[in-house]
Amino acid sequence: MRRAARSHPLFAFMPMLRGLVVLLALGVCVNAPAWSADDPLDAAMKLFQKRRYEQAARALEDALAHLDAGRRAQAQLVLGMIYLRDADLHDALARIAAAVEPDYFDKLLKTGSEGRSRYARLFLAETLLARGSVSDAGRHFDLVRADSGVEGRYRAIAGIGLGSVWWAKRDAAKARGLWAGEVGAAEVTLARAAAQGRARAMDGKSLRRVADDTRGSKLSARARRYLIEIYLAAGAPDQALAVARAGDLSMASHVERFKVAKGTAKSIAFYDLALLTDMAQLYRELARRQLEQAAADPRIGPSAEYYLAEVLESLGSNDEALTIAQKFLARPQAPAQYRERALARQALIAHRQGRSAEAESTWTALAGQASDPEVLADIVIGCAAVRAACAKVLSRVGAMVEAGDGRRFQRLNFALGSYYLRRQDYPRAIATMEAGRDKSSKNKIEANDPEMLVGLAEAYYRTKKFSESLEIFFELSNEFPVVRQIQEALQGVYSMEQRSAGDVKIL
Repeated sequence: MRRAARSHPLFAFMPMLRGLVVLLALGVCVNAPAWSADDPLDAAMKLFQKRRYEQAARALEDALAHLDAGRRAQAQLVLGMIYLRDADLHDALARIAAAVEPDYFDKLLKTGSEGRSRYARLFLAETLLARGSVSDAGRHFDLVRADSGVEGRYRAIAGIGLGSVWWAKRDAAKARGLWAGEVGAAEVTLARAAAQGRARAMDGKSLRRVADDTRGSKLSARARRYLIEIYLAAGAPDQALAVARAGDLSMASHVERFKVAKGTAKSIAFYDLALLTDMAQLYRELARRQLEQAAADPRIGPSAEYYLAEVLESLGSNDEALTIAQKFLARPQAPAQYRERALARQALIAHRQGRSAEAESTWTALAGQASDPEVLADIVIGCAAVRAACAKVLSRVGAMVEAGDGRRFQRLNFALGSYYLRRQDYPRAIATMEAGRDKSSKNKIEANDPEMLVGLAEAYYRTKKFSESLEIFFELSNEFPVVRQIQEALQGVYSMEQRSAGDVKIL
């Protein structure tokens, strides 16, 4: 949503920004006062324009309680939008991490016996579990539990992971047996609670008690990640956010140090893939809360409904999302562009509910009549998300992208590139996204959507253009510290495959 009525004082300085609120277009808040340069909402919107989501969110989080009721609703709407875009970005980061990290751990396990990592297998098992490869994860958890060279607390964590494998296989008795081990280190206690929370095998009150009892201690990066997951399972996203804010998200979950025969010191930093998926869920839950509160204000409600439908769909609450989307579409003042985009989202919800023919028919009809690249981008993103062929949509969009201006069609190029990426057509994904990339500021998030940059980095990784992928993550890490875990794994794969020069700490 990059367009808004230019006369509105809140958004006059932000033309063409994706996700821009459509307040004036919906006929609300037209009498909003002009704000001072140090106003927190003004500051947050400027940071959001630069796609500095973390900074933008902090600017509003601290100020929200001190705003009057009218301005608080506006701030909640904007904060919900910021969290929503941050969640999308972390989802994209999790997708490439799920590709890179198993490759990295697998290569570590296949190195020579001298100095071989004993912990790569545990992290491989956890990564496989996080991406749904349950049986393979169980095999590796078993091997870790049997390895006497692995520290006891990590063998216990492997046992808890194996319990999660059995739970996923619908054997609750075996899962509970593995989760019923003795209480040990804080990491083990939290790992057990996180696993039970993920399985909904422990009530929210009990989860909160475990988390609250441990939170005041000096915690490792892994323990903090478990705390985030436990608070999310307990329905306490504010506490989860406080834990995330208090830690360094670039910190390794575990650093393995040892010496080889020649005496050369070696270290390997390991990270948790689940942190990225947890952060995506956290930001979506926070977005939902803020947008629901904003929707209760009659002046802000229509705009909040538009974004709330998107949040609910991404959380898997499809029935609720459909209800909210229909409520928005029933408003006669909704402008055409946003009606069409809401219809595209409604079709995506229908597809997720099993009505695929209806969804694809709607997308095809919308694409045939729409000329706005933002509407077409939403349609293509929907097709990509559910892996629908959408042949007629792709034919029309492809012709527009080839004939259109790359900058004006930047999001449409990204959407089409994402479609090809999901279909493993990596050369076309690269060509399409590169066509919309700002060539003068190619890795700057002020000029390029960071989610698009992550998709491009994944396509480069898949085609073994490692240096191009690393360049993108180096720039992104300046704003998003959690990117460090992907950099480490990607650099490891790069060094082992091509024996490149540079800072290689693994071999």
